[in-house]
Amino acid sequence: MQPHEPRPGEVSFRPILYVVAAPLSGGLDDGEPSYLTDTLPGGTFDEDLLPVLPGIWYAMHLPKNRFETLDLPLRGVQAGDSRYSKSHNIALVPDQLLRDVDFLRRLIGPHEPALIIATDRAMADAALAAASLDFSLPPVSVDEIDQALLDKHWGSLADRWAAEWPADAPALDRTPLRWSWPIDGDGSLLPLQRLRRLMGSPLTVLPNPKTPFGSAHELRFTWLRLNALVQMELDGISPDENAQRLPEEMRRQAALTRTPLTLGVSGTAPRYIRFASGVDGVSQSTFRDDYPDVRAILVGHAAVREDSTGVVLEDALTPAMFVALANLERGWAENASAAGVRKLLKRLDESAAPLWTEDLVQAIKVASRLDIYSNFPIGLLTLPGDQEPLAGRLPISYSPLNPLTRALQFELSPQHPTDLSSGLTILIAECIPGADPVGQISRKGWSTVEAEMSTQPHVHVTVAETLTPTAVRDAIERVHPDVLVLSAHGFHDTSLNVAGLIIGDTPSMGDDFGELPPLVILSACHTTPRGGGVVSVGDLLIRAGAKAVVTALVPVLVQHNSALTSRFLRYLALAIGEDASEPATNVLDVWHRAQSSNVVIDLTYGNERLRAWSFRRDGTKPSPIEQFMTSDHGVPLRVGHLYEDAEQRLIEIAKATGDDAKVRNWLRVPGYLPESLMYTLLGHPASLLLRT
Repeated sequence: MQPHEPRPGEVSFRPILYVVAAPLSGGLDDGEPSYLTDTLPGGTFDEDLLPVLPGIWYAMHLPKNRFETLDLPLRGVQAGDSRYSKSHNIALVPDQLLRDVDFLRRLIGPHEPALIIATDRAMADAALAAASLDFSLPPVSVDEIDQALLDKHWGSLADRWAAEWPADAPALDRTPLRWSWPIDGDGSLLPLQRLRRLMGSPLTVLPNPKTPFGSAHELRFTWLRLNALVQMELDGISPDENAQRLPEEMRRQAALTRTPLTLGVSGTAPRYIRFASGVDGVSQSTFRDDYPDVRAILVGHAAVREDSTGVVLEDALTPAMFVALANLERGWAENASAAGVRKLLKRLDESAAPLWTEDLVQAIKVASRLDIYSNFPIGLLTLPGDQEPLAGRLPISYSPLNPLTRALQFELSPQHPTDLSSGLTILIAECIPGADPVGQISRKGWSTVEAEMSTQPHVHVTVAETLTPTAVRDAIERVHPDVLVLSAHGFHDTSLNVAGLIIGDTPSMGDDFGELPPLVILSACHTTPRGGGVVSVGDLLIRAGAKAVVTALVPVLVQHNSALTSRFLRYLALAIGEDASEPATNVLDVWHRAQSSNVVIDLTYGNERLRAWSFRRDGTKPSPIEQFMTSDHGVPLRVGHLYEDAEQRLIEIAKATGDDAKVRNWLRVPGYLPESLMYTLLGHPASLLLRT
């Protein structure tokens, strides 16, 4: 989507772009190949980028949009605007490209170029580029960065933009942030600085955190204070009464305030390291992944973009956790029983027990969602006190950390919101041959989806036979979808440590589909297993341009997969338009609603008799599954106890027909799998807006 088009009476400006030029010997596309059969680097990060890390961090201390140079009212600070890019747009480029003005012009595109930061060797090229392309500020060397320069740049940008504000705009605020280098690993310090500054009480002395949660507590306190002050203003409380009422209102806001939590959790699967070892003199003992500053930049950048709490947990993932995860994925693939899967999940939780500090547990309990930067699906772990994996508790999105160079480049690239509020075009690409029994079942499911969606005024569905990668590409070019559903078999090749798709009879890693739509749903088995650190098609589709990708960690039942995908598409359709009945406003929240409400399908697919009973109608009376979805029957589904409460609700429904004893037995024997929670959503799905 292009930057937001202003409505009548609105003020709108181009999003700001900062360029950081790195002394790379090659381009940024020289990273990890799709298949790990080629020569690998000796780690996950290109160390030629290390000299410009302070430059990236410096850009993140500058304004991310023009509005930050105004003395905004508290209600403006609180509300923000989801229609505009809220991130720092930082283009990380090889410094030799500073000589290519045509490339830079394409790179700038719809943005307002503000500043080039480079090393000393590229300053002459940076000066010529900045002058020819009308950058707001002259270029600076990484070695020049200090507090005085930051003060100067905030003032210069505020003054440059001042003449373009309307007469009734708020006063200018040239107050800078406080500069610090090296990064201390406090993921909440930068968002805390920015919020305090916007509220008119900037930090004058930076804290010296002793834990990863050093500024997180202060940031939450500041949000509670902001929300309390805004509420008292709305309630007409006079300034004289504010001080007296503030503590009470902050206590009330503590029960209401939920903010996103950006969580960086580092650690690499032993199998990934083994595949990276033994080439070019790299061994398991020399494999490098000790780049805490890079991960702190990732978390800090995301936390500022999402107005979230940021927490960086270095080396928190142990080899034992990846082994336990790999055992779970393998056991599931080998058709372990429901009891067997429960044991494997318990062992996974036991391996991760040291992760759950009191600070982390509390941070998750007050979070509205999790944006996780990690090579591990944290959502499979069970929060202490809960009875099912974290994925059932709150929305979770994932951004993998390996390879770290790719992760940094993707995070810094422009992340403008994508407005889907005018309607959805959905392409269901059927990639399984019709003679395949799985393909026959999936086609029936897609036919049902197509018929259901035909009644939705804001949605258009096309089902296409695409039995080659070229056919998938052609269908995408023909339909121009917003959502692509790839109905395919998945493969997990342990000899190559890769996981991808089978299109017809052709293996694909997704690099042959052409330009991708914002949302891709992989209706396929184990497309992104994490226990072995595989190179996965889900991650590569994000690299290829998708903003969000739904993937499965394990093999999934085709009927169950069809039910979950159908539910997701249905909720997406209900969230669009002025008459939307779905409360969620972005793709991440809709996905979580579909995933968590699908637990009843998990229950019913565990036993054929239970499934038959659940979907059977008695005359005109709704089926038990319809009753389950339309009323809580005195058993609301509690966060952290979804499966327990879903079981009890089914039993309550069964009591009306005297079937409760049978239902209890069917739920126990042979049991059921928590299949709905074995999916992950990659990328930035919260930036896909269904209503603005």
